[in-house]
Amino acid sequence: MIYFKCVEEQSERIPSIINTIDRWIHSPALKKILESFGTDIPDGLNITETVQWLLNFSDEWDYRKKQQNAKDQATKEAARWLLNDHAVTESQSRAVWEGIADLGLQGADTPARSDYDYIIALGGARLSCLLRPRYAKRVMEQYALHPKAVVMLSGTRPIADSERIVTDTYAKGVNTEYDLICKGAEQSFGVSEFREQRHDDSNQNLSWAIRTYANECPVISIAGPSTEPDIRRANSADTYQFFFEKFKISAGEKLLLVTSQIYVPYQQIEAIRTLSLPYGVLTETIGFPNEWSGNLQGMQQPVNYLQEIRSTIQAISRFLLSISQVKG
Repeated sequence: MIYFKCVEEQSERIPSIINTIDRWIHSPALKKILESFGTDIPDGLNITETVQWLLNFSDEWDYRKKQQNAKDQATKEAARWLLNDHAVTESQSRAVWEGIADLGLQGADTPARSDYDYIIALGGARLSCLLRPRYAKRVMEQYALHPKAVVMLSGTRPIADSERIVTDTYAKGVNTEYDLICKGAEQSFGVSEFREQRHDDSNQNLSWAIRTYANECPVISIAGPSTEPDIRRANSADTYQFFFEKFKISAGEKLLLVTSQIYVPYQQIEAIRTLSLPYGVLTETIGFPNEWSGNLQGMQQPVNYLQEIRSTIQAISRFLLSISQVKG
């Protein structure tokens, strides 16, 4: 498995990731997937040109855009769990299934260290806000981890109608992703008493909340505000920044991020770009076991993996752009 490791020596992080990017984009697994779509990376391209070529070609895998019926009726946003495999051939599916473990979209479920300062469960859709906190609790127990706190990072995204059939199984009637992950944390860690700071703004994109549960190891749930509130909701980078500012995270601290396995490469590259390089922290990303979600999560088809290979390529492109701007 190719994993985008954040090495401990800060001066070696950029060279290490560039080397891993080169291995990933030229991996036999990605080559076979491209060949199943009748193409291959042209000869003679440098790493930046190769990533740009992949970025352009990966429009082919933007199924959220191509499948208009994958939009939630209430939010009008494309939903990963509504995608279907109708446009993917048998040979393409086979290439995806054979390649996703090598590309890091399956199998990254074991923490590499025992000395994390924070374990961070990331918010998401459907079962994510239950299973990610649950896995954070599992790895703490299984690997005897003793962080300063377990943190749930989410946003104030409204719950889509198309995911309520799933979210109502553990958080019936809640309104936002923040509400979802609070319920997931409560059930996973057996906590209920809390204190909360919050700001509710007429512009929902400016709203934020910090809920701290009474527990031997602090359990904290955070929803941050957007840094561009007139344009969009808070994204992951906004929530990370809010967390770092509120909790005075220092250079050298170690963070274990918990997501779904399909998102591990994307989340890890984004964490290195937005956290490890600017703040000097060490980041690692793992995902809960795929079998935990059964049929309810609805995001384990070849079309979903192709979409997330595209997301990883986008993250790689942003990473290369950010380091070129620093050098410039």
